[in-house]
Amino acid sequence: MSKKTRHAVERFPDLAQAIKQYSADNRFFSSLCEDYGEAVEILRQWEKAAGSKTGSKTPAPLQACRALVADLEDEILRELRFWNDPNLAASDDDPSI
Repeated sequence: MSKKTRHAVERFPDLAQAIKQYSADNRFFSSLCEDYGEAVEILRQWEKAAGSKTGSKTPAPLQACRALVADLEDEILRELRFWNDPNLAASDDDPSI
C-alpha cells in the first residue's frame, strides 16, 4: 500500500482490508486512491493556509478542493461496491448507489 493510499484507509477504516486488496488487484482503483491521497494532502495545506488568515469567507480553491475530496470519496465507495457486487455496475445510472 502506498503512502497516499493510506488516506483512503484512514478515511474508511472499516473498509481497510477491501481497499488494500482491491488497490493491489486493480490499477484504476489504486490510482483513484492515490488521487484521493493527493487531494487530501492539498486540502490540508489549503486549510492550514486559510486558518492563518482572518475573515469568514472560505476561499474558492479551498471549497473546490473539499468538493473534489468528497467526489473522490464517493467514487472510492462506488468502486468498492462494484468490486463487491459486479451486478451493481449495470445500474450505474442509479443515483442511490
